[in-house]
Parts: sequence; C-alpha cells; structure tokens
Amino acid sequence: MTSEAPKQHLNPFSLFYYAYKGILNWGIFALIALPSQRTNFWVVIGTLLSLVIIIGLLKFFFFTFQIGGDMITINSGIFVKRHTHIPYGRIQTIQRSQWFFLKPLHLEQLKIETAGHESHRPEVTLPVVSESVREEIERKRLAVKGNSTMPGLTTDQSAKPAVDSSISITATHHYEINPHDLNVFALTSFGILPLMGVLAAVYGKIQEYIPKHFLNTVTKEIISQSILIISGIVLLIVIIAVVGSYFSLVQKYYKFTLTSESNQLKTYQGLFQRKSVTIPINRIQALRVKQNVLRQWAKISTVQALAASSAGDDDKGNDMMILPVIKTHDVFNQLKPFVSWAPDQFISLERLPKRHYFYFIRNAILWTLIPIAGCIYFFRLWGAFSLLLLIIAFFLGWYSSSNTGWQLHGDQLIMQSGWLFTRTEFIIPKKNVQSFSLNQSIWMSHKKLAHLRVNVRHGNHNEQVEIRYVPFKDAEKIFNWLRIRN
Repeated sequence: MTSEAPKQHLNPFSLFYYAYKGILNWGIFALIALPSQRTNFWVVIGTLLSLVIIIGLLKFFFFTFQIGGDMITINSGIFVKRHTHIPYGRIQTIQRSQWFFLKPLHLEQLKIETAGHESHRPEVTLPVVSESVREEIERKRLAVKGNSTMPGLTTDQSAKPAVDSSISITATHHYEINPHDLNVFALTSFGILPLMGVLAAVYGKIQEYIPKHFLNTVTKEIISQSILIISGIVLLIVIIAVVGSYFSLVQKYYKFTLTSESNQLKTYQGLFQRKSVTIPINRIQALRVKQNVLRQWAKISTVQALAASSAGDDDKGNDMMILPVIKTHDVFNQLKPFVSWAPDQFISLERLPKRHYFYFIRNAILWTLIPIAGCIYFFRLWGAFSLLLLIIAFFLGWYSSSNTGWQLHGDQLIMQSGWLFTRTEFIIPKKNVQSFSLNQSIWMSHKKLAHLRVNVRHGNHNEQVEIRYVPFKDAEKIFNWLRIRN
C-alpha cells in the first residue's frame, strides 16, 4: 500500500535534534573510551562528532512523510526501510511541543499515537516540522471523524440545518491556571527532596576534582567554627532546592490552559517549551485527585486523568494533567464542564475504624527497623539518630490509615488512599474497571479484614488502585457490586 501524496522532508532544524540525540546516545561511550592522554582526547571527541553528524544527515535524508487524503505515511530507515501507514480515523492523540526559539519560525515537534498502540512511545514522532503540517493533519482527521459520525444522512436530511448537533460539536469550555495558585502549588511541592539528593550527588562529584589539601583545610575550618556555620550551609542547600523546585514547576505549568471542543480535551502549557496534548474525552478511564499534606493545609488540589493513551507527562508515568492546581472546594465545579460524568462535589466516604490504624502504623514501623539496624551497626552512637525514623514512620502509618476511604456513588467507585503524606482519590466508572480482586490472609480472615484491588487501563499498561485493611463486609459489598456487569 503506497501513498500518492508528495514526500516531504523534515525541517532542516531537525539536524540539531538528531545531533542532540546522538550526543546523548554516544556521549556515555565517549566518556568510557576517553583515555587519560590529552592527545587522544581530541581524537575521541572528533570521532564522536563525526559519527553524530554523519548519522544525523543520513536520518534526515531517509526520513520522509506523506499527508494523503486518507492517511499519513511515514518512510524511515537507512538500511532497513520501514513504511508506517496511519489512517486519520485511527489517530487517538496528537502531542505538540515548541521551544521558545522555534516559535518565531513557526516550527514544532509532533507526536502521534494511534488506537491499539502498545508501546510506551508514540507511534510516530516528527522532530521538527512546520505548524502547517499539524494544522493539515488535524483538519483531515476532523473531516474523517465528522463523516464517520453522520454516515446515513439522506439528501433531504443533510439539507436541514442541524442546529442542535452543531452546538454540541462546537461547544467549548475553557480553563486557565490562576497565577497565585500556581505559586502556592510550586512552593508546596515535595520535589525539593529529590532535588536535594541531586545537589548532594553533584557535590560528591565536584569533590573528586577539588585538591584534597584544599578540602581538608576547608573541613578543618568548618569544624572549628560554631554550629551556626554548619546550619547555615544546610539552610543554603535547602533554599537552593526550594528555589530550583519552584522555578521548575512554574515554568512547566506557565499559562496552563485546558479547553474542550468536539469531544476532545486539549492542554497547552510551558514557558520555555510550550506543550500541547489533545485527547478524546472517551479515552479517559478514571480521574485522580491528589494532595500532599502541605497542599491539604493550603486547600489546593491537583486533578489528573488516567487515559487509555500514552499522552501525558513523561515524567509522571503518562499522567494527563487536567487541572494542575485548583482550590479544593472548586474542584468539581471546574471539572464537570470538561468531564460530564464527574461528580458534582466531593462524595462523603466510608472510613476505617480507629482500631484499624494500628495495622498501618505497625507496617510502617517494621519497614524502618531495617535501615535503623544498619545505621546502628555501622555508625554506632551516631547511628542512634536513625531512631527518629520511628517517629516519622508512626505519622506515615497514621496518615495512610486516616486517609483511606471508599464509596459507591451511582455507577462510580470512589477509592481513597494515603501514601508518603500524599492523599489520592480515584473516581472510577464501573464500566472502565478491567479487573478486581478481594484478598485475605488467614490472619485477616480471622480479623474479618480484606484488601480490595481494582485495575483500570492507564496508558498502555495497568493502574492498580488498592485500599487496605477494609472491613470484610464493605469489601465484599464492593466486590459483588463490581461482579454485576451491565
């Protein structure tokens, strides 16, 4: 099957994309191969750059695409030719991203995913193309979809003004992120913790290149000073981590907008790199409302969609962000126009009896005994400070148990759990549940407790939602409700 449409090459700026990817892929081998001799250093670097340039030119020359009347055709491969045909009716999502320096040139990157695609990567990536390419693909895709939704119209019927259907198809809703809420969202992120780890790792690497006599002198000077100096250094690291995390989130969700049109949701976000994702609403399998403990105090929430698509945030397991930050009391008021089956408000949940909190606290404490034993064994007296982990474990267990909840609401199952001081609530339509199980150990059977697990499709894999140590009668009620398939 071939396409009669003319073949098009990527924009020449895609050569920089291939060069960037080539350096990332081959750079690690270059670092391993770099000898200590300075003369060979430039030989290795020159060889690497030559390979990157040659491979980039070959990929650019052999990669072409054709936008036909019924499908897109992608031609690629240097030695093994590959032809990928994508009918417009099979396109599920189109993601676009545009760096700030490409905006004046009207260039962008496109990622296209089709129905039934199983890989975590998109079906097709067009690294750098003109904006007109996306516009043409979107226009033909909507035309195909419009024809498929009205297959049986007669001449008389098609002549009638379809006012109602026109309104339903073109009706739009719009949401734009509140700058003040975004600032609060960025300041209450737990992202500072991994960033502090990165700073510590960078510091460890820098130490390898600093003369030892200089490090020893600085260390002796710090030790001889008061505890205030050490505290100041720690505080500085924390401030750098907070500022870094803050700016990372602000630029990521800068001017975030969400619109719905023609039964599709479209997001647009980013400061330095503007990203856009378009996804059919009927691909949404469940909704996730998240709050860490700081955001609970600030009364803000995040809403994500679990979609049967790999469209979304690559850093977060392809979670599609619908509302990055919204006042908690206003979550469903803002969400309802975009996802019609969402509840009108937060539903009152069934909670665990207080006596069940013990099981969560016990499990959390048992997990901390392993690192505590290791710290005491290796660090002796200093290792005793690790006993503070017992206090953290106690509150982790208490938080998890106090934030566990469940409820049946119409044809929806609502499940809530707490993990690492983050509360997560799932709203799952019954028809989207892929599988479910009720689990009991012998001990739990005696105590009349159970774990309930529900699986929904998320991206190209499975998302398991679990609530633990639920009274057996409640877990059995939900289990039997799920067994009755309409």
